[in-house]
Amino acid sequence: MPISISKFLAVLCIVALALSIFNSYLIFNNIQVQQQLATELSKLAETLEAINQTSLANVTEMRLLIDQLSSQVANFQKNISNFINQTPASIYQSTYKSVVVITTNTRLGSGFLFSSSNMILTNWHVVEGETEIQVQFYDGTRKPASIVGLDPYSDVAVLMVAGSPSDVKPLQLGNSSNLYIGQQVVAIGNPLGLTGSLSSGYISQLNEIIELEDVPIIVPVVQLDISLAPGNSGGPLLDMSGNVVGITNAGTSYGFNFAIPSNIVNRVAASLIEKSNYNHPFVGFYLLELTPEVIKQYNILNVESFQMGLLVWEVIENYPAEEAGLQGVVETTDSRGRIGYIAKDIILAVDGHPTRTIAEWSVYVEEHVSPGQTITLTVWRSGVTTTVNVTATIRPPYD
Repeated sequence: MPISISKFLAVLCIVALALSIFNSYLIFNNIQVQQQLATELSKLAETLEAINQTSLANVTEMRLLIDQLSSQVANFQKNISNFINQTPASIYQSTYKSVVVITTNTRLGSGFLFSSSNMILTNWHVVEGETEIQVQFYDGTRKPASIVGLDPYSDVAVLMVAGSPSDVKPLQLGNSSNLYIGQQVVAIGNPLGLTGSLSSGYISQLNEIIELEDVPIIVPVVQLDISLAPGNSGGPLLDMSGNVVGITNAGTSYGFNFAIPSNIVNRVAASLIEKSNYNHPFVGFYLLELTPEVIKQYNILNVESFQMGLLVWEVIENYPAEEAGLQGVVETTDSRGRIGYIAKDIILAVDGHPTRTIAEWSVYVEEHVSPGQTITLTVWRSGVTTTVNVTATIRPPYD
């Protein structure tokens, strides 16, 4: 083998080894990035092993393998460079023009262009009940907006304007099911009227169920360790690839900030554009999330203290749960004369997906079930596990 090829091979081996060491010590704040780099390193190792097993006399095969290794190393270096350059600043520069200020007679909020040059996503509570809505783009251009559709249960609204500046591009909705606790995210919005402001932080919890006085959110939300203030509501929550993974909400006076996950936003927004409304699925019961503390507090008499699942507390008349034969608890008294309850049905899973918490139930139903769709519940029924088929109906409208 010519000496130049031997040197080249040695250099490539050193580079591949250095990159492997580099990947071992550098922690990217992105599980998908780590998996991709691990895959590429595995390919590098396979190519190096193939070179090691190839006879030096087989010059043609050796050259092909060296070319392959060279290409892999170059691609690996390019991806590392791209990942390192994905910073809050770079995400801001590539997306801030798509974020808008939304003003009404009584409110100030944020929104962002999506889907096309005239569709804007924001929160329901930013524009609910308003008749005069203005949208201001990054360059100061102002245009009146009309409401395409509203959904209070997910706090999502779609607005329409007569076009946008030519250099403004719609943002892309990402896949919120890939989010994880500790993932870095950024938010762009207009807190307290400070237009185009950037906040950076982390996802602190997933699939939270919250209750707010003024917003009837029933969908699971993403909890954020990030600085938001009134005016941020309706703006985009972005991952480090620049995809929208949620619509931000300034939350509560307690500093609890959150976002509506993009998978739900995408589902709701598509329906709002097509039909001006969105129908949430509804089964028709009240559930109680079982824990040892809850079992003791409510004095549930016929279950073990460690029983998990969602206890059907009450079934609403003339809804699918009643039609399917599900039963709520029966009130009674225990041996000491205290009020207690006999459990009849405890939901353990829906379509095979465990439902230990109300959040697990809501995540599956809100992302995968539509009115008219039949779901299969795995149910603990008076001590025996069985299955019950229920066909969801439409949740009553918010009053």
